[in-house]
Amino acid sequence: MSLKINYPTIASAPHSIVNGFKNLLAIAAVTDIEFEEAKTLKEYLADPSKFAAAVSAAAPAAAAAPAAAEVAKEESESEDDDMGFGLFD
Repeated sequence: MSLKINYPTIASAPHSIVNGFKNLLAIAAVTDIEFEEAKTLKEYLADPSKFAAAVSAAAPAAAAAPAAAEVAKEESESEDDDMGFGLFD
């Protein structure tokens, strides 16, 4: 709520900072303004094929993640079944 009305709170401050940084990156992408953090963005926009190797290297690791999540999900479901309570009991 505080993000929508632009009222800073402890919880909204990190989000406001990140949103401001996203705005700076957007401005840097369409202008000649350069700063250290925008270099990677500009390199990607200039030649996306350079980063295709990074995506393909991350794909096997991402494929293993759902299997681990599935095992964790099965464990949490079995714990819920032992409670004996339903959602609306």
